[in-house]
Amino acid sequence: MESYIRIMKLLKLYFAQDGWEKYFLSGGCFWLADYLHRRIRDSVIMINRAEEHCALYFEQKLYDVRGEISKYNFHRASPREIMFMKKNYIPAFDSKKLESYLKMREINGEGKRYA
Repeated sequence: MESYIRIMKLLKLYFAQDGWEKYFLSGGCFWLADYLHRRIRDSVIMINRAEEHCALYFEQKLYDVRGEISKYNFHRASPREIMFMKKNYIPAFDSKKLESYLKMREINGEGKRYA
């Protein structure tokens, strides 16, 4: 959970504008789930095909940019569905630039504690 909270705080700092979460509700959801999946042990990328949305399952709960969400209509993403998401869920932000920012901040230990 600590990794999830730290990444959410860093994303909020990076975008520094109200409504930044929308980037991860339309197109950027796979990028976020994949990024978190690489950092959270025993996590699973889940997909809701009806809503064309993905999220990450860990610690017995499902999370997206909004925090914990309902598991209704989500299932474990198959390798084929992951390939589909990589190809079709295109973020409306520069994902390489954002990843560089996050990695730099993580290396420096930033985003761990804020008042």
